[in-house]
Amino acid sequence: MSTTIGTAGKLDVPTMVAQLVAADRAQADARIDRSERQVNAQVSAIGALRSAFSTLGTAVNALTSSDNLQARKAILPPEANFSATTQAGAAAGRYQIEVLALASAQKLTSGAFAADAAVGTGTLTISAGETSIEVEITAPDNTLADIRDAINAKAGGKTVTASIVTGDDGPHLVLNAVDTGSAGALTVAASGGDGGLSALAYDPEGVSGLTQLLPAADAKVRIDGIERTSASNTLDAIDNVSLTLTKAEPGTVRELRIEGDASLQRSAAKSFVSAYNAALGAIAQTTAYNTGTRVAAALNGDAMVRNATRELRDVIGDNVTDLKAIGITINKDGTLKLDEAAFDKGLAATPEAAARVFSGGDGMVGRLDAVVDRLVESDGLLESRNDSLAERSKTLANQRSALDFRMSQAEARYRTQFTALDVLLSSLQTSSDFLTQQLARPSTD
Repeated sequence: MSTTIGTAGKLDVPTMVAQLVAADRAQADARIDRSERQVNAQVSAIGALRSAFSTLGTAVNALTSSDNLQARKAILPPEANFSATTQAGAAAGRYQIEVLALASAQKLTSGAFAADAAVGTGTLTISAGETSIEVEITAPDNTLADIRDAINAKAGGKTVTASIVTGDDGPHLVLNAVDTGSAGALTVAASGGDGGLSALAYDPEGVSGLTQLLPAADAKVRIDGIERTSASNTLDAIDNVSLTLTKAEPGTVRELRIEGDASLQRSAAKSFVSAYNAALGAIAQTTAYNTGTRVAAALNGDAMVRNATRELRDVIGDNVTDLKAIGITINKDGTLKLDEAAFDKGLAATPEAAARVFSGGDGMVGRLDAVVDRLVESDGLLESRNDSLAERSKTLANQRSALDFRMSQAEARYRTQFTALDVLLSSLQTSSDFLTQQLARPSTD
């Protein structure tokens, strides 16, 4: 806005216009500002509740996870010659394990060659089970090192790996079967070319140029008197239990125990208690009233939050006996406390109480899940409230735009009126000055 208007006259038009406009908009501006602060505070509070209850929902769902409820652990004796890993749902029990033999991979070696000698040309066909690779060998890339590199490039780490071991008599080509067990045993056929590759052929039932250093062998284990053979030292002979054999000791029987593992469910219960307490904390923060400052939080007295709080406390209150049986107690302020040792003991001693707590439907977890869903689902109460606040925010923005427009019109009107008044006053002053001068002139009579 120009500051030169009216400066030639008697009025400070810019200042007067600014003061009048400010006075006109003060009340409406204050109302809109106050409403915007309230809306923004409620949006922030709704966001805090959404975050807290989403976390609670995740924790509640974890309580009914089959991976947690049916978790199992393996207990092995000292100096066990095997290890065991369990999956959820493994049957608890005791198993007598006798490791009869370990699986091994076959190893073949060639005779000695001069380091730079040409071995031969043609095709090597290396087979293991139903898998075969064909390796073309051509001159001049047909030394033992060249053949090793060609085999490894063609195999790509599968079926067979080739290496060179140099002894007193010279380099030897060594072929290692990648897979253990009889299914991984190798055969090597040489064809075409100059016939020199026959020195690298291997047929366990025919003439061979290669010598077997280590035979392919299957693992054998006896479980509760039942024998199982496997191409690998890791096998799944017990449902949801994987055994890895580490040492063969025929005649030595060791016991494997499979028991329930409370650690995962305890961890889930710990997360639930923490999330529940955090949800109560978020409610307290967003609904608080400071008696000292007489300032209320954004959702103080809000019916939706009040109802949600009551529902949470009702669900917990209805299950207080079962919760106590598994080590979860209620503090005076309504928050929960978990005694981890009592939790483990309670799971074993009172499984029926744990079942009621962790069951869906009318159980504690099912009822809590329903409360949380009503709040945080895409069409839930918090989303609905957030949408309502967004609409309110748009309305306030429109009101501010309308106010700005009205004030710009008022400013233009005030400027026109006071500028005209300033011009009039200047004109009157000029006339007054002229009359004063005329009256002051001496008479000529």
